[in-house]
Amino acid sequence: MSEELRDILNKIIESGYQISVDGFEYLKTLKGDDLNASVKKALRAAETSPKRVVILDKEFLQRAHEETAQIPDPLRLASRKPRIRPMASEHDPELKLLDKPPAEPSGDIEGFVDYFRSRFRKIERILRQRIDVRNAVTIGSALKMPLKAKMKVIGIVTDRRTSGHRLFLEIEDSDDSVTVMASDSDTVRRGLSVVQDQVICVDAVKYRQDLLIANDFIWPDIPSKPPNRSEIPLCAAFLADVHVGSVQFQKELFDRFIRWMNMELGPPQFRRLAGRVKYLIIGGDLVDGIGVYPNQLEELEIRDIRQQYEVAAMMLTEIPDHVEIIVLPGNHDAVRKSLPQEPISKEYAEALHENRKVHLYGNPSRIQLHGVEAFISHGKALDEILSHVPGMDFNNPVNGMELLLRCRHVAPIYGNSTPIAPEREDRLVIGSTPDVFQMGHIHVHGVRKYKGATLISSGSWQEQTPYQKRVNLTPTVGVVPIMDLQTHVVVPIDFKKLG
Repeated sequence: MSEELRDILNKIIESGYQISVDGFEYLKTLKGDDLNASVKKALRAAETSPKRVVILDKEFLQRAHEETAQIPDPLRLASRKPRIRPMASEHDPELKLLDKPPAEPSGDIEGFVDYFRSRFRKIERILRQRIDVRNAVTIGSALKMPLKAKMKVIGIVTDRRTSGHRLFLEIEDSDDSVTVMASDSDTVRRGLSVVQDQVICVDAVKYRQDLLIANDFIWPDIPSKPPNRSEIPLCAAFLADVHVGSVQFQKELFDRFIRWMNMELGPPQFRRLAGRVKYLIIGGDLVDGIGVYPNQLEELEIRDIRQQYEVAAMMLTEIPDHVEIIVLPGNHDAVRKSLPQEPISKEYAEALHENRKVHLYGNPSRIQLHGVEAFISHGKALDEILSHVPGMDFNNPVNGMELLLRCRHVAPIYGNSTPIAPEREDRLVIGSTPDVFQMGHIHVHGVRKYKGATLISSGSWQEQTPYQKRVNLTPTVGVVPIMDLQTHVVVPIDFKKLG
């Protein structure tokens, strides 16, 4: 008897049932996902049966298996057509992927050097666009200046430490390095938000030959400006972390979202809002994946990655035809784990590639929706930001998003839990000023305005996982932020409450 079959028999016995001889012989003909799905379905049917079931025989198991095999999608969605013509269907899409720099991977030491040089050059260029930084000198020039000279220098932070009430930063540029010390309490407080490997400008005074005293830290940041607006009051729905395939995936809740998108759910004003949604953005973790973390199989309803994508693709076919669907990968998707990530490939998600309404982009991506620029990233690097920066916490991920915008980088900290690929160009720099900045990953909903930009942290469609219980994180489940691309007003819709 295989170990898989032995585990299944133990599960049946632990659930309080017995199995007949012909039932046991029938189970021996099933393998893998078929075996698990059929037994799970049979146990559920036995629990809900109006007649008391004690023994699972071949007929009972076979009927459960046939019902499971009829449809791989756990949602059982019916084709729908809205009764009222949606306003969004009257307008053609205006969707653009604004840039797609080619990947230039390099796995040797020089590749890492090129990567950080690219980061430094790009963000130095952003910093020097500021009026208060244009006179910044190189570190080499600062080292040649006399003591007590005032200067501004730009460098990448290679080390950050505190000693007593003082903060020390080691910064370097392409040629030299220097130590920066902050001792004033206000300067130290501002400097504690500076993270490892970010590019920063320091307003300082030369104290010793190799030591500068910081008066202030100047961030690349985004400028304050009026956002671009659509001429038409169309909307975009910003989702993330669907996690199809997980036992915690809330399929009934997602079905309510699909019903709303088809203008079948909610009071009249909410149905009209659904009719204005032209774009649906899914910012990573469409599926739960396989082998993402230890013992994940115990928390999966669908244990085949391709089947997870098949079910997800079936769900997305229920989205109205006039809606453009943009899907980015996350750390649970079938792509490389290192940032930046390429689009989900046809090898694993053929059904998604066959849907002409689905646009598969990389992570991160800069896109334009009816003239509104959106910068979308899954947000894996929020793990480091929210855990390393004083004052940050996982219940308010928009705080971390604001800091990343100020850094002008998706993942500034190198070498922690967010892997970054060594490439000759740093494709994670936020080069332009977005009108919308979306991230997911943390599973907590939040919205904030920052210098004209709208920051959206998307919740999830997965109930609290065992890991989230251990770290005391309560996810926001089934809340979708709907943004009016003309007014930039964001309406969060809670599908647990919408009736």
